Amino acid sequence: MALEQAKIAEQQLTVQAGGNAELQQQVEILKETIKLYEEQISLYKNMVDIHSKISDAKDKACTEQIKAATPTFMENLGKYTVGGGVGAVLLGLALILI
Repeated sequence: MALEQAKIAEQQLTVQAGGNAELQQQVEILKETIKLYEEQISLYKNMVDIHSKISDAKDKACTEQIKAATPTFMENLGKYTVGGGVGAVLLGLALILI
């Protein structure tokens, strides 16, 4: 009876050792999976940073474009001065001709 129990215990030990080895292998696979996910997260964070920088650069370029398209005070003053001068000359000619 003790001999049979010893054989059964030995078989159970062998089965448990095999199960333990399989679980250890699964743990290693899960560790590698976690490592890959952490690398992906790092890459995604870098992508977000890059997209943020690109977006900021585009916003800055649009702002600069708007500033460049908007005439300055001096440009407007020059246009109005020339227009006023031409208008005064035309008015003077009209008064002379009347």
